[in-house]
Amino acid sequence: MVTRITGLASGMDIDDIVSKLMQTERAPLNKLTQKKQTLEWQRDSYREVNSKIKEFQDYMSNNKLTYPSTFQSKTVSSSNESVLTATGTASAANSSSTIEVASLATAATYKANNYTGYTQGDYNLAFNVVSPGETAAKTVNISVTSADTIDNVISKLNSSDLGVSAFKDKIWNGTEYVETIAFSSKATGAGGSIQAADSATADFMSGQLGFSLDTDNKITAYKEGTNAKVTINGFEMEKLSNNFTVNGVTYSIKNTTAATGPVTTSVSTDVDGIYNQIKEFVNKYNELVDSLNEKLKEEKYRDYAPLTSEQKEAMSDKEIELWEEKAKSGLLKNDTSISTGTNQMRTDFYSQVSADGKTYQLTEFGITTSGAYQMRGHLEINEDKLKAKIQEDPQSVAALFTSGSNSSAYSDKGIMKRIGDTLKSTVKSIEAKAGNSTMGTNDYSIGKNLNTISTDITKMQDRLTTIENRYYSKFSAMDSAIQKMNEQSSYLSQLLAQ
Repeated sequence: MVTRITGLASGMDIDDIVSKLMQTERAPLNKLTQKKQTLEWQRDSYREVNSKIKEFQDYMSNNKLTYPSTFQSKTVSSSNESVLTATGTASAANSSSTIEVASLATAATYKANNYTGYTQGDYNLAFNVVSPGETAAKTVNISVTSADTIDNVISKLNSSDLGVSAFKDKIWNGTEYVETIAFSSKATGAGGSIQAADSATADFMSGQLGFSLDTDNKITAYKEGTNAKVTINGFEMEKLSNNFTVNGVTYSIKNTTAATGPVTTSVSTDVDGIYNQIKEFVNKYNELVDSLNEKLKEEKYRDYAPLTSEQKEAMSDKEIELWEEKAKSGLLKNDTSISTGTNQMRTDFYSQVSADGKTYQLTEFGITTSGAYQMRGHLEINEDKLKAKIQEDPQSVAALFTSGSNSSAYSDKGIMKRIGDTLKSTVKSIEAKAGNSTMGTNDYSIGKNLNTISTDITKMQDRLTTIENRYYSKFSAMDSAIQKMNEQSSYLSQLLAQ
């Protein structure tokens, strides 16, 4: 290690002189450091692009446009929604129906008529439960301990598989309010029953809770459950629930038609719903392609290289921010991976789709590319034309978007599969350049370049340390020589003065 002197003998500012000499020597190091910074910014910019692409991929993976059934969506109108509402599945045919509701489905209710109080104890209860509309019984076991109060017992009844909502309250018996235990079936419809499976359970239900049981130990219903009675297009039927499905249409009945008369329902293609799905997809796609185009045409400021540490010291934070904003601009200008991806997506949209012996073109459906060059690839929708196509031939719209499989020929793949394939290849191409958070630096090209530059920087720093030490050695030697000369001169002056 060189001992550094600051020119005590010579009077020179050696630190300043060496610093200025080293500025020239450090120029190649600054170039390397700036190159490294530029590559890091470029890597990060690539990864930001991939993040946006992957965000769109996630959106597509959950998008309903990938399923043909989306284009078979139905909407159902009701002439009297206070009586009934309805929704349609893809299997529902476009048609009109007339519905009459004679009665609604009700749930069975059970009310104790002799509850006098509960004695805590250990009880192992067993029930045979038949649900409305079923014939087979299921066994339900409930364990009650001596620590359980009547409220605990009711809670256990509610949480069990008995299928009831139980409560304890004061109920009017025609003369007065008396404390009573009651419960109702959670399921509507006729035919359900709750039976005590053994004598101990029968004794508990009658003796402890005050319910009446018949000769088969079935709890006597206060009111039996009933089925809904409806007539659809002249066909009478009974349903266990007030919500039921017939021919792909799910009805929810709320009242009878005795006072209002029959209700008419109309099933039709859900044009607005399908259109909105396509519009949302196009908007999301436009957001992505616009952001990619912005990167491709972003201005590159060649006079704005990354700042060195010395340059930053002479600037304010705001000046640094503005400078680096321009230095980072244009790092992906005309990038081949991105431009290949955007060009291919345009091809994906505008190439014909073959399905079932027919071909489909996007423009036939009212979707076209913007005429503005700066918005290349940006899609625009003719709402009236697209809605008319959905109304007239939803199957063709489905074919355009969803045809084919992953192994199909390109011409047989619908838009969603084509775009999905292109996004995958674009992400892969960008990762080959910029990697991702899980890849090692030797697994992508920018990472390899960064490793090489980092090695070169280390070597350059070692070389500069050697050069700097050599400068100090020379100036130290010069300073020592001057000191000796000064000492000799002083000695001679003393001799001459004698």
